[in-house]
Amino acid sequence: MGIVARGLTAQQAAGSSVIVGRVPKGWPVPVPPGGIPVDEFPPARPAPFPEPFIIDPRLLALMMLTIANALTNRYKDNKDDDEKDKCKIYPYSDAKKECPDGRSHHIVPDRSWRSPGTRGAKTGKISISALIDTMLDEYLPWRGGGYYYAGKMDEQKGQCICLTTKEHTEVHLLHDAAEKLVGEAADPKWTATLDQLEEIGADSVSAVTGCDQKKIKDTLRERHEALDLDEDTLLRADPRGQSGLTMEKFGEILRKKSLGIL
Repeated sequence: MGIVARGLTAQQAAGSSVIVGRVPKGWPVPVPPGGIPVDEFPPARPAPFPEPFIIDPRLLALMMLTIANALTNRYKDNKDDDEKDKCKIYPYSDAKKECPDGRSHHIVPDRSWRSPGTRGAKTGKISISALIDTMLDEYLPWRGGGYYYAGKMDEQKGQCICLTTKEHTEVHLLHDAAEKLVGEAADPKWTATLDQLEEIGADSVSAVTGCDQKKIKDTLRERHEALDLDEDTLLRADPRGQSGLTMEKFGEILRKKSLGIL
């Protein structure tokens, strides 16, 4: 729209018959009734601010993983993968057989299943040294923590994939960043559902290795379901161990969830 047309539109809106516009130099200035020259457009009203757009942290995390996948340029179609290739998923109990020269990576982190700081010589308890552990166990039987769903899940049952040391580092960079976003935004804070962590785990492994994301996710769901661990199973989403979700605190969260308080 030209400058004069814009002036006409502005004046019509104001109910006046006077054309309002910037008059070129040397032209006669139009004079409205009352004799007041008009040679400027009325100041434009600022556009209203748009409504705030908030991206769900889980969606943002998955977007990050998808972008990383595209940038690595390593994604390929693995629909013909079988159980003998690099994309095989296995329980950690088979790590020595399946991944003798690499790193067996828990696709859903082992830490997510247990209270913070409890991995050590004695799985499920804070380990200092064998001698001190023995003494503490004798005098402080309540110490340490453990697996939130003991009997259903532990380190040996966790589902893994074999990675190189470099791939393992890259996967954790992606996974830990996404897990942190989900955990910080959750209510209760520093928690996530098993479905969320399965998805983040599958996406981060796929982004680095090129293994099929859907096949990883479906395999995790099938095997967790066999252990009676459904999609809504609540876990710890706390890659830096800041949550303080001891067995007692996590148990209280589960109790409130069962009562429909959360």
